[in-house]
Amino acid sequence: MNQCIACKICQAYAPRVFKVFDKMIVVPWPDYDLYEQEIREAAENCPVQIIKFEERTHE
Repeated sequence: MNQCIACKICQAYAPRVFKVFDKMIVVPWPDYDLYEQEIREAAENCPVQIIKFEERTHE
């Protein structure tokens, strides 16, 4: 099972969405649509692949 290693890469890419202390937390209720690209980059660069990004279909 992958676990956050508190490397702070996600916080570097999306500081308004992720905060890292001992473990990563997702900031409650941000407008994820505003930070979609940053979240995608954080997920792509997470060394333990704990962040998952799913495409939304906008109708």
